[in-house]
Amino acid sequence: MIRALIHVSAALPLVLGLTAWAGCGAGAAPKPLAGPVRNRLTPDAGIPIVSDLPGADEGPDAVERIPDEATWRSIAARPDNAVFARTEVIKVIIDLADSRHLYLTNARRFPIHYYFARDRLSSPERPVEDHAAFNVREYRREDRRFVLGSIVRYLDPDIWTFEMIAGDDLAGPRVLEAFEQVRAAVYFGDRLRYRPLSDLHERLVAPVANRLPMVTTTDVLGAVRYQSVTPGVAYGHVRIVRGALDQGAIRRDEILVVDGVPPDLPPCAALVTGTLQAPLAHVAVLSQTRGTPNMALRGATTNERLLAWEGRLVRFEVAAQDFAINAATPAEAEAHFARLRPSRPFTPAANTSEQRLLSVCDLRSANADTAGAKAAQLGEVCALGQGIRTPGGFVVPFYHFVEGCRRHNLLQGIEGMLADDGFRTDRSVRARRLDELRRIIETVSVDPALVRAVRTRIRSFPRGRIIFRSSTNSEDLVGFSGAGLYRSVVVQPNPTEAAVADALRQVWGSVWTLRGYEEREWYRIDHRRVAMAVLIQPFVEGAVANGVAVTRNPFNEHRPAVFINVQAAGGSVTDAGEDVPEQHLVYTYTESPEPEVLSRSSLTGGRPILDEAEVIRLTEVLQRIHARLVPQYGEGADAVDVEFLLDRSRNVVIVQARPYSR
Repeated sequence: MIRALIHVSAALPLVLGLTAWAGCGAGAAPKPLAGPVRNRLTPDAGIPIVSDLPGADEGPDAVERIPDEATWRSIAARPDNAVFARTEVIKVIIDLADSRHLYLTNARRFPIHYYFARDRLSSPERPVEDHAAFNVREYRREDRRFVLGSIVRYLDPDIWTFEMIAGDDLAGPRVLEAFEQVRAAVYFGDRLRYRPLSDLHERLVAPVANRLPMVTTTDVLGAVRYQSVTPGVAYGHVRIVRGALDQGAIRRDEILVVDGVPPDLPPCAALVTGTLQAPLAHVAVLSQTRGTPNMALRGATTNERLLAWEGRLVRFEVAAQDFAINAATPAEAEAHFARLRPSRPFTPAANTSEQRLLSVCDLRSANADTAGAKAAQLGEVCALGQGIRTPGGFVVPFYHFVEGCRRHNLLQGIEGMLADDGFRTDRSVRARRLDELRRIIETVSVDPALVRAVRTRIRSFPRGRIIFRSSTNSEDLVGFSGAGLYRSVVVQPNPTEAAVADALRQVWGSVWTLRGYEEREWYRIDHRRVAMAVLIQPFVEGAVANGVAVTRNPFNEHRPAVFINVQAAGGSVTDAGEDVPEQHLVYTYTESPEPEVLSRSSLTGGRPILDEAEVIRLTEVLQRIHARLVPQYGEGADAVDVEFLLDRSRNVVIVQARPYSR
């Protein structure tokens, strides 16, 4: 199993490695890795967990009409599992068996349609079925008793919509009929629009599109101002960055407010970006793993709510619907940091007895202590077969990194650097010393026999470029993703011995990047025991898209789904900047996957990157990867974070799979 488990209520065992040596130092038995508990929203934060609308608790179960704002507020909820922030919602039920009686229901009291139907509309003459049967009949059958939908108020863009769940297959004319009935019953009827949530909806309403006022998801997303990426609580000093962000000047106790989305982020208390984020970008995954709040707020660096607290120590909370800032004391901040940081050190394990170059597809999780977790998990994916593609390739195991450190007498210098007070306390000194160490590693000689063996194996690849990737014992672990910490190097076809040696040295040297050191330091990982294997693969040429997916619903854990982010060639999901990726939330708890489109790529002019059939095929691949890997993670992770490419033949190629924790 591949585990490095975060401490939640009690330390869970690490089951990662066997023997040990790693990272240019002597070995020790692996110890449990403790880590931050993901912060839960607290009721005293002044943030609406479900609803803070006045009168919601006292409001009626349902109304037949909404004549004014007061009535709306008496039944509307602000859900904490909404895909888009700053939304209010009510549920709509039209009872076809009772002369199309319209119920506009209290969404706080009845958050799903079934609860109201079961409790208020079931009778001996017309019983409401059990929940599973209800979901099938009432959303997917012609002989349904109810038409079910929601009215959603998007506060940032000031848009009102009528929506149905992504898999509802109600015919277009019947959708129009329901829309017109709802529109006639609400005071904002002239502003109400139908929002199709899926490609299925767009096909169904196409015949009536000229009579059905519609708004697209792109219209909604384009006007959203607030995005909760990683909810939680932080304590720190508000620092508003004007101009370029100096990564070397970031401190752990800062709530960082920046204009754009940084491609990388050293540990800090929290992140606020002035543009919306790709939810599965590297900074988002790092924030999720660290348990540090992360949000987007358009124009953040000039926002008055944030400017008022600049330079001050605060308690900062990111919630689904909004954020809150309040004054804090140093004692509160210190206690919070003590809870957040792992309490015990973690010693990664490495087996350095294996010298052979290892085929990726022969690796399994048990080989993580020899070839690194990244390569081992990709080997598990490769073993699934049956149409699941990976780039294949081979691994230069830990032995060669360790032997190079020993042969070039680097151990004593590394020990001295790590023990030096100036290195430990002064970030500028630390950055300079790490740069010097990398330059040394990148210039030392590499065993000629290893270089020749690598070149020989590369000749078996299809002609094209080759990528050398990191695969360490301190990344892609449960509780420690290490996303973006280490280097990948692309070399040209038929590389020379010098090019092979350079690529190996650059990947090995990336153990000592500043971002890698500081991330490991926060998690109390023993730097001397870190080992680097090198994963060498054919570069996937001509990829038309790249993507990241997680095999859980990050918005609502009660509705199982996979969440897919994909971007066209020329853009990136993991380092997206201001580009918006195409996003799909595919529900997997029904008879067949139900894709919901959350956004289209900003690089394609609204054209789909993946069609519906491709989304469903990708979902099936993700579910198979989930079924194989998640049981190996134990209690520390409940999903898989998967990176993939779409090659020129539109085949999905899986390039990485690692644990994902909520």
